[in-house]
Amino acid sequence: MRSSGIRGERFRRSGFFIVLLCCMQVASSQDSPEPKRLSGPEDSLVVGVLEFPAGEGPHPAVVILHGAAGWHPRYIRMARLLADSGFVALALDYYAGTGSSLIASSEKLEKWPSYQTSIRNAVSYLHTLPAVEGRPIGLLGFSRGAFLAISVAASIPSVEAVVDFFGGGGGGSQPLEQEIAGLPPLLILHGGNDQVVPVSFAHNLKDAVIKNNGIVEMQIYPEEGHGLSEVTLPDAFRKTVKFLRKYLEE
Repeated sequence: MRSSGIRGERFRRSGFFIVLLCCMQVASSQDSPEPKRLSGPEDSLVVGVLEFPAGEGPHPAVVILHGAAGWHPRYIRMARLLADSGFVALALDYYAGTGSSLIASSEKLEKWPSYQTSIRNAVSYLHTLPAVEGRPIGLLGFSRGAFLAISVAASIPSVEAVVDFFGGGGGGSQPLEQEIAGLPPLLILHGGNDQVVPVSFAHNLKDAVIKNNGIVEMQIYPEEGHGLSEVTLPDAFRKTVKFLRKYLEE
């Protein structure tokens, strides 16, 4: 009986990871709705897709921040997986407020404050939802989205956790040391062979947070480049959910 139970548990875990990997692949437009205006006049515009967990709540929430390439359906499917894990999840299109999608690095600093405002608006919007109702919020960013999450998290009191997928700090107009002052607990997930955002960004960020007496966990995947493959994605997602539950549910 015990052996059968172990096999069943392994099967369930394997099935979950298969679903996870499939969900992160490109899906049909029918399965992946476009982001829509959730709130706003223009000065508080929130554009994205919301996913809700089962149960009445209130639940902690997570804002998902896309990378430099802009909106992609994979972020909706990440939101669904987080909702299945017990979080209200908002996949935010923070480019919507600037009327642009992919932008050159030379334009980044000019638009950076607008992106930060979009994140603040998203957090404020989530607090208006009965499904959240004052529960803590996490920021989960990919690449440029991770840089943004780190740049803004300390200035939003209800943000109590940050997950950095292959990003870093000091990407905006403020130096790294200023951004991480008062930063909530941080999880860093990065490829050791990243040629876009070198892994030195992850180590520098971790060292700065520790020097500032902050809380930081880090996982480096030595063979990975900029992004995670089917080999490391399940582990990264498992660590993400465990981290978010630890700091948003306790």
